[in-house]
Amino acid sequence: MQKILFSMLTMLLLATTASAKQNDTYPVVISFNSMCCGVPSNAPVMKLVKAFKKKYKIKQVAVDSIGPLGREGEYYLAFRLKEFSKAQKIKFIQQLKKTADTMTDKGSADVRENETVDKASLSSRAGITLLRL
Repeated sequence: MQKILFSMLTMLLLATTASAKQNDTYPVVISFNSMCCGVPSNAPVMKLVKAFKKKYKIKQVAVDSIGPLGREGEYYLAFRLKEFSKAQKIKFIQQLKKTADTMTDKGSADVRENETVDKASLSSRAGITLLRL
């Protein structure tokens, strides 16, 4: 009887923890949008991350790739920025906005700060993959 009660309490605790983790707020999210023929290449963003890491001697940057979100491959790159100092975060976001403004091939890229991603509202085929750049 005690084992059953313990098992039920454990499952309840796990369910509560899982439901509490349905939303994540990221300091900056870049969304890749399609106009008709797919999304722009993420190469300029990857180049920026690589250069920023080298300049500030950051070992790795954790990014969540969230998608696919639409029919043409729309997705988010959600940056955690825990590895950055406050000043580095500000500089990185500024540079990311400038880079996104130039990404107009096939679609667009939008940068949003302090974005909350509701995992429950994502489409059933969308997944979240942790990238360590």
